[in-house]
Amino acid sequence: MYRLLLILMSIGSLISCASTSTNNSPAMTPAELQYGDEQILLAQSYYKDDQPEKALALYQQLAKQGHPRAQGELGLIYDIGVLGVSEDNALALDWYNKAAQQNDPQALVNLASFYRMGEFVEKNPDTAISYYKKSINLQFAMANCELGYLYLDEPNYQDLHKAERYFLAGAESKQVSCYLGLAYLYDFDINDQIKAFQWYKLAADSDSAIAQYNIALKYLNGVGTTKNIALGNEYLAIAVEQNFPLAVGYLAQKYDYGWDVAENKLAAVELYHKAAELGDADSQVNLGLMYEKGEHVTQDINTALQLYTLAADQGHPIALNNIAAIYLRGDKVERDLQIALPLFYQAAALGNPNALINLGTMSRLGNGVEQDDKKAFLYYKQAADLGFTPAYFQLGKSYHLGIGTEKNDELALTYLLASTEYDKSAAFYIGIIYSKSPTVTPDFDKAITYFEKAYELGRQDAASYLGWIYETESPAHHDFEKAVYWYQQSLSTPYSCIRLARLYLQGKGVPQNIDKGLALYHEFAKLKKFDIDELLGNLYFFGEVVDQDYQQALFHYEKAVANNQSQAANNLGEMYRLGNGVGKDIDKAISLYQASIEWGGIVSMINLGEIYLNGEGVVVDRDLGISWLIKAAERGQNEAQYLLGQDMIANQQQTAGEQWIKKSAESGNKKAIQYLTEHQ
Repeated sequence: MYRLLLILMSIGSLISCASTSTNNSPAMTPAELQYGDEQILLAQSYYKDDQPEKALALYQQLAKQGHPRAQGELGLIYDIGVLGVSEDNALALDWYNKAAQQNDPQALVNLASFYRMGEFVEKNPDTAISYYKKSINLQFAMANCELGYLYLDEPNYQDLHKAERYFLAGAESKQVSCYLGLAYLYDFDINDQIKAFQWYKLAADSDSAIAQYNIALKYLNGVGTTKNIALGNEYLAIAVEQNFPLAVGYLAQKYDYGWDVAENKLAAVELYHKAAELGDADSQVNLGLMYEKGEHVTQDINTALQLYTLAADQGHPIALNNIAAIYLRGDKVERDLQIALPLFYQAAALGNPNALINLGTMSRLGNGVEQDDKKAFLYYKQAADLGFTPAYFQLGKSYHLGIGTEKNDELALTYLLASTEYDKSAAFYIGIIYSKSPTVTPDFDKAITYFEKAYELGRQDAASYLGWIYETESPAHHDFEKAVYWYQQSLSTPYSCIRLARLYLQGKGVPQNIDKGLALYHEFAKLKKFDIDELLGNLYFFGEVVDQDYQQALFHYEKAVANNQSQAANNLGEMYRLGNGVGKDIDKAISLYQASIEWGGIVSMINLGEIYLNGEGVVVDRDLGISWLIKAAERGQNEAQYLLGQDMIANQQQTAGEQWIKKSAESGNKKAIQYLTEHQ
């Protein structure tokens, strides 16, 4: 809905308002004025008879002779560019001034509109008010309406009491524009829907198409009156007959969505076309979307862009966003960020939430703009603050993961809970928060509910978390059979694969099946792109799930080492260092540790450090041992940081040692945490 400001009337309307002798300039005699009035009527007849040249010549002649009404009419002719002349604002302003100096009331109103809008003159609402009041004093009723609109809409001048007073004064003279002004005043500012309805009704029954459209909506929605679909449709039909763009567009939507009528897409398309041609921006967008997607019309991206552009030229934010999105995607057009970005910014500035979401995602991904998580967060926040529900997920995710803002699971939960019906991932993250958040009280019943919802909506990895809850995380929900069930629903996820493998190997929740368990280990290795022999070597080396078997571990580790697997080399080194399943061989252990380091292993650095510091099968070499610990510590290995700190403290390097222990504690090393607790 919008307010229609009637400042400049059409040429056909103005020429019927010839001046009378009470407004005449003394520059012309009464006889001259009367003759001029008659000539204006003749000009009007020329206009109606499609003889614009004769009409224009007569207006020009009369205006040059000093007839005030003719001067005002000539100003309007140049103002709107009719009767075969081009729009010329300077000439329009000049003729308006000449007519206004002779107290032509319509010219005063038109001149006031220039100053109110700041068109071709410096904006000056005070000057506009002065001209309006002068026209009112000349008994020109329309001026009341225009002054009422100024007090209703003009920033820094809004005065609802004055607006109401001037509208009522014009309404007494049956000015339809004042009827509308009162309807808008009561509808949007005072919120008296009953009075708004009454004034809309009066304007509608006075043949105002916009009022007919508005009264139709009031009847159809039961606002300010009893809901009456029949009367609503009757007034809507009258407005449509008058080709009022909003009415035609609304009727198109009724058929498009089946509002109080049978859904009829073909009728909707036809009406959208008509409304779009009449300039209705919403219809241009709706029809453009149909052409973009190929729904009920033949898909045509060029036609879609043409329609969007018509709406965008009117400042329609959805149209701006849609054009930008097409060029961002490069969908059936060449991708062009120089077109897309300014349009996104323009739409976002107009408060379009989709544009804000698009800019947020572009900033988060660095797609066409500099990657900036903080900017992305701000865009998502703006969209969410507009009540745009799809933005809630992005904002909740940002708070949960601490992307572009501080991590805050409480705020994350608020936004995610409001978005679950729109996004499966929202339900998934809610489940994570209720089951794993360090700041939100755990609630495994709720976690299960939301993980199940996420799974139903298509988040397969939610089943992994359900298996995790039933297998290990919540004693109150401990159920191996349910764990097995949920792991089986998500075997494409590595976690479910490895957990189910362990359950088969142990016979928990399912009959023990070593072959199936090992097969799942192989599947896990494929999913994670891990070396299967390294995994199986670890399985037998640690003996946590199956019986410890060093021979099996040796077999698989040797195959993995042949494939340059660092962990396998380290663990096989441990076997030779300790003599587990093989003869103790420190040289071979050192060689394997060095290979592990070469292939990216860090733990082997600690092992080498211990060997040289302790002289395990080698001569004690403190410098070499410490150098290996330093290398591991500098790479963030918290056990190395703790050991290095302890060694430094033992060797009177208290400050440096405690710094390493502090780093170790910050990484979660329990021994380091205990040390700091005991020595504070």
